[in-house]
Amino acid sequence: MRIAWIVYGALDQITGGYIYDRLVVERLRRRGDVVDVVSLDPAPRSRALAGLALAVRLARLDPDVAVGDELCFPELGPAFAALPRRIARVLLVHHLSAWELPPGPRRAALALAEAAVIRRCDAHLATSATTAARLRREHGLGRVDVAPPGADRLPLRPRAAREGGPLRLTFVGSFIPRKGLLELLAAFERVGSARATLALVGDPSRDPAYAERVRRAIDGSAHLRARVEARGVLDDEALAAALAETDALVLPSRLEGYGMVLTEAVRAGVPVLAARAGAIAEVVQDGAEALLWDDGEGLVRALSRFIEDGALRASMSRAAMLRAPALPTWDGAAAAVGAVLARAAPGR
Repeated sequence: MRIAWIVYGALDQITGGYIYDRLVVERLRRRGDVVDVVSLDPAPRSRALAGLALAVRLARLDPDVAVGDELCFPELGPAFAALPRRIARVLLVHHLSAWELPPGPRRAALALAEAAVIRRCDAHLATSATTAARLRREHGLGRVDVAPPGADRLPLRPRAAREGGPLRLTFVGSFIPRKGLLELLAAFERVGSARATLALVGDPSRDPAYAERVRRAIDGSAHLRARVEARGVLDDEALAAALAETDALVLPSRLEGYGMVLTEAVRAGVPVLAARAGAIAEVVQDGAEALLWDDGEGLVRALSRFIEDGALRASMSRAAMLRAPALPTWDGAAAAVGAVLARAAPGR
C-alpha cells in the first residue's frame, strides 16, 4: 500500500503526537508499505492556498490513502475536498484542536472547520477509546477506530534504590497551558514539603510566553527555587534514566488524547499522579498504579498523600510493575493503523 502521511514540519519533533506518527510510520515501512511523509509549513501565508497546493502534491504522489494528522485541519479541508475520489482520506485524531479552547467564538469557529474535514474523510482513527467516543458523540460518526500508542519506546532501566533523601517527583510534557504546569507549581508550593523535589522535563520553546510565566513562578518562591529543577528536553536514554530515578510521574493536564508518558512510566514501574482529564482515566488505573484528581484541591491532596504515605507508594509501584506486561506495544499500534488504512482503500 502507498500512504501519504501529512504533518506540520518535521516528523522528528519531540511531542507525543509526533512520536506516535513517527513510530507508526517506521513500522508501516518495515512491513512493506511505502509511506511518503508530506511536510507542511505550519505558518503559511494562506491556509486555503496551502490546502490547494497540498491537493496537487497528493494527486502527484497518487497514494492509496492520505492520512492527515488532525493538527493540519486548516489545510486538510481544502485538500481533501479537491482530491480525486480514488485516494482514500483518513483523519488521525490525538485530540481536536477546538477541545483545547474555552467555550466562545474562537472555539466555535475551529469546531466548524474541523467538522468540515471530519465529514470529508473515509475513516477516522483515534489514539484512545475516550477520544473515539467523544468524536462519535459530537460529530455523529458511526465508527471511529482506535489504535492506542505503545508503551515500549524507551529502554528499561533498573529502578534506582532509595537511600534516604527527598522523594523525586517528575513532570514530563511541553510547557504549554493545557499541561497544567502552573497549577502543579502552585500546588507543590502549597504542600510545602521538604521531603520532595520536582523535576520539570519538557520543551519550553513551544509557548515562550507560558514558559516565562513558569520561570517567574519558580523564581518568585523560595520553596520552588530550592526544590524545582527545569531539565529541558531529554532524549530517550536520558528520559529512561529519569523515570528509573523518580518516585512518581506527575501529569496535571487539562486535556490528554492519550498521554503516552503515562504508560511509559507504568512500564518502568513508576506510580502516576494525574488529573482525571481526557483519556487519562482510561490509560491508568485510579487506586492501583495511579492517583487521579478532579480539581486543584484534589491535586494538593494527592501530592500530600503520596509524599506522606510510604505504604501507598510501595503499593502503587507494585501495581505498575504488575500491569507493565499487559501494556500496548508499538507493533500493535502500527498493525491497528494498517488495518484501518487497508479498509479505507480497498482494492488498491
